[in-house]
Amino acid sequence: MIQMNNVSKSFVTKDAHIHAVKDVNLTIESGEIFGIIGYSGAGKSTLIRLLNLLEAPSSGTVKIADYDMLNLKGRALRKARQEISMIFQHFNLLWSRTVRENIAYPLEIAGVPKKKRNERVDELISLVGLDGRGGAYPSQLSGGQKQRVGIARALANDPKVLLCDEATSALDPKTTSSILELLYEINQKLGLTIVSSLMKCMSFTKFVGELQSWKMEKWSSKGQCLMCLNIQRKKLLKRS
Repeated sequence: MIQMNNVSKSFVTKDAHIHAVKDVNLTIESGEIFGIIGYSGAGKSTLIRLLNLLEAPSSGTVKIADYDMLNLKGRALRKARQEISMIFQHFNLLWSRTVRENIAYPLEIAGVPKKKRNERVDELISLVGLDGRGGAYPSQLSGGQKQRVGIARALANDPKVLLCDEATSALDPKTTSSILELLYEINQKLGLTIVSSLMKCMSFTKFVGELQSWKMEKWSSKGQCLMCLNIQRKKLLKRS
């Protein structure tokens, strides 16, 4: 489903050549929930944005499903992105639109007929637990409800992959748990491949990848991953 080969991303400034991601090789199977962890500044968000080409790699290849992402441009890239949805830390909702209108927005852009669009919006409102809130505006919603709208909107075009970039970091612990449970339910119901940059997503991921010194290591065991993280923390404490 997802394959990254020798992917690197660098940013050049007047003062420095900054490595964000370096020589990442990664395979994520269809229907998998994959967690990306790492310390602040390790490149987690950059790596996720490389998957849908919101950031273009400096080198390497990115393949998702049948798409060789770096060979796509214009309409072909837009079509591929309909199958690779994303939810964001700060929701990115349209504040002048209601819940229904926010969810319907990608369907409007895709040219879906109004009747079919309304049916799909009804399905999604029910799926994310927002029954009765379709006419509300974002300013009338809690943080958790706003993220549920973001999730519903991301699912509107029936994507194959859902990217979660720090999707619950602006939420309190209880709300974070409810959103993570919702993502797990969606994965189980829809068979959606989910890539998340949240430490707490380890509670339901089968595979975890850690970015360290801009490079990726992948584990199938959360216990193994936590053991490695604890070793790294002890090393950092000794240095300080």
